[in-house]
Amino acid sequence: MGNGVAQKPGDCAVTLHRAPFPYGWIDDYLPQELYVALEQTFVMPDSHPALDTLKKGKKRISFRMPPVPALLDGLDPVWRGFLDTLSSRDFLNHCLEWTRQLVPLETLPEGPYRDLFRLRQQLTPEQVELQCEFSSIEDAAVLPPHADSTDKLLIFVFYFAQEQWREAWGGATEIYRPLNPAQAINFSNFFLAREQVEVAGSSAFRPNRLFFFAKTDRAWHGVSALDPAASLPRRSFNFSLRIRADAKVDPAMGRLQDLIRAHEQRAFPA
Repeated sequence: MGNGVAQKPGDCAVTLHRAPFPYGWIDDYLPQELYVALEQTFVMPDSHPALDTLKKGKKRISFRMPPVPALLDGLDPVWRGFLDTLSSRDFLNHCLEWTRQLVPLETLPEGPYRDLFRLRQQLTPEQVELQCEFSSIEDAAVLPPHADSTDKLLIFVFYFAQEQWREAWGGATEIYRPLNPAQAINFSNFFLAREQVEVAGSSAFRPNRLFFFAKTDRAWHGVSALDPAASLPRRSFNFSLRIRADAKVDPAMGRLQDLIRAHEQRAFPA
């Protein structure tokens, strides 16, 4: 458990799936007392001045750290401690190492994909940060099949399901395979409609479950639609290890990403 605030994911009992890309979850991620304290003080986006609503209806408070930004001044101390731990150099370094373990280079296609990931796996804690959001999904809001932005390395979704939440309402994180095999590779984050994919796996929305996946060339995922009967929002705290926008990285990374996008674009007509 370490410092009593946030466990290092790779040190926990993990349910891990390797196909179609590395993903899984950790149940009872935090001690119950700490989880309950975080759950009771969860910051609902629609009650915060930094509210941002995406085109598909998801509400969020989005920020990057370290450091914990000023827009979160007044945050409950239990959340402040949790965020301080997540933004520590030790935690960032641990996540970088876990990313290397989850995505061995030999599991990637030869050529530009493997070359790009070889460079990504040489990143240091000073070159990365966490992109975070308090997230709320309700009513007709949807998250269609996508693969996340190319600057991300490792993605976490910490579920804050209420005690009254019913799994029959949906809200699971779903893993997809495109029905068209040519669209299976999607490092560049093209989107598809839900009817263009099949479900290859899922993680039920449950209290104190930390869902995770590694960003690869096949990281198709989304969220199952909420049942109209759902009377509560789907709450989660999402944090993704990503390359800092101001990080000095090998210029070859940009060239390789451009090459990959040009190749993948052929399977995703406008």
